[in-house]
Amino acid sequence: MITQIIKTQRVAVTCGALFLLNFISGLSLINEGLFHYDSVMLARAVENTSKTGHLHPAVSGRYGAVIVNSILHLPFFLKGQNADFTTRFSSVLFHALSIVVFFLFLYKLFADFIQAVFAALLLSFTPLYFSPNTYGKEHGMSMFFIFFAFYLLESGIQQRKPQLIGIASFIYAFAISVREAAIFLLPLYLLLYLSPEISISPLRVKLDKEKIQLKPLAWLGLPFVIPFCVIYFTYLKTEIYHTTVARAYSAPVYLGPFSWILKVVIKDLYGSIPMLLLFFFPLGVWQMFREIKNIFLPLFFILWCMLIFYFGNIWTYSPRYLDIAIISVYVFVSYVLSALYVKDKKAALIIIFYFVFSMFIFMCPMLSFRHHYNGEKQFALFVKEKTEDDAVIITMDDAAFIEYYGNRKAMGHPADDSKSMQNFLREIVSFLANQVPVYITESGFSYDHSKLFYKTIFDNLEVVEVGTKLSEDYHRPELEFWKYNQRLFKIYLKK
Repeated sequence: MITQIIKTQRVAVTCGALFLLNFISGLSLINEGLFHYDSVMLARAVENTSKTGHLHPAVSGRYGAVIVNSILHLPFFLKGQNADFTTRFSSVLFHALSIVVFFLFLYKLFADFIQAVFAALLLSFTPLYFSPNTYGKEHGMSMFFIFFAFYLLESGIQQRKPQLIGIASFIYAFAISVREAAIFLLPLYLLLYLSPEISISPLRVKLDKEKIQLKPLAWLGLPFVIPFCVIYFTYLKTEIYHTTVARAYSAPVYLGPFSWILKVVIKDLYGSIPMLLLFFFPLGVWQMFREIKNIFLPLFFILWCMLIFYFGNIWTYSPRYLDIAIISVYVFVSYVLSALYVKDKKAALIIIFYFVFSMFIFMCPMLSFRHHYNGEKQFALFVKEKTEDDAVIITMDDAAFIEYYGNRKAMGHPADDSKSMQNFLREIVSFLANQVPVYITESGFSYDHSKLFYKTIFDNLEVVEVGTKLSEDYHRPELEFWKYNQRLFKIYLKK
């Protein structure tokens, strides 16, 4: 009894420590503003939901993220504030919560306290996971609900409580509404439910037949299927169509298991995660298979690791996509370090400190800069300062920031289409003829591979530079720190 109380207290203290470590670190490095198109769209959806009382979609729907953030935004909404801070605060909060639940899930699964702590610390400061959770992305929230669902599922299995399994399935369905990428963990979720006993010598697979009876399957399936059907037929069906059938340019289209993007993925992993850590990964795989008689868990996390061949081969790939796949790497690495801790505590602690500290040092300069200066936000405010209230700003990927922070109308240009470009030119000329000021940002000349837009503007209109402002590209902010002085131009009719 006393031992159990001590163990419970130790777990509770560890959860509190992990939460505070991540929450305080996140707040101390929180971005000065929203730093991704998705973040701006999420903030807008929260604001519109709060104003109208009707649920508004973010990018790809993601209504779950809108619901949770709208609840968090309520006190700020009542004070008349926008959802800028709420969205960033939410990402920091759920990053911290996700680490706690990840710890609990691994501890429940392996019953190894040190392994769970080490894995949680590694995930805490992984640049491709920590960074997006400082500027308003929903990754931390998604991972929180995924880990929570898996934790409750394993708890329900161990305690033989079908009600917990039902709650887990509902939460997992909700995780998909937060970020649709969670759906790719469904086979792993079902596999964890079955948790067969697998041995190599002799080769045997043993399944608990009680789990495949009607009543347990109903507890597992119905709480998931019902909300998932609502999600699917409300909006997810359309998103899947755009990705798999229409294969839209901006959709996360899968390019195959060994596309050219996989080379970028490998480079990103080696560039942001210590090479020694990646060496511990195969060592952990070998050691876990050698020491555990029931090889289900090592097989389970090997399959989890295979997700890298999906998320690492998407047309819209960004390093943050790997946050789900990297989990399995840390499970195996922490398994080795836990075994080392038993033999040599000092060596294990030095290694884990090196891993965590090196990843933190890698991202700290970028995040420290962005904590005080958000390049996209500051450039948008610069545009607001230099332009008239009724001005039209021609820009591309910066449009969301210019509209949100600069309160100016933004419009993009056609890409490499002569007929559309002529119509676009007539629209610009019409604006100017009606005394509507028109400006172009330097980034507005992007997506112009044939230089058609550039030639159309400079051949037919007069372009004058207004000024420059330090900006930063936001497309790979987890690993890259691309600052540049962006120019703003004003357009006039040629005399």
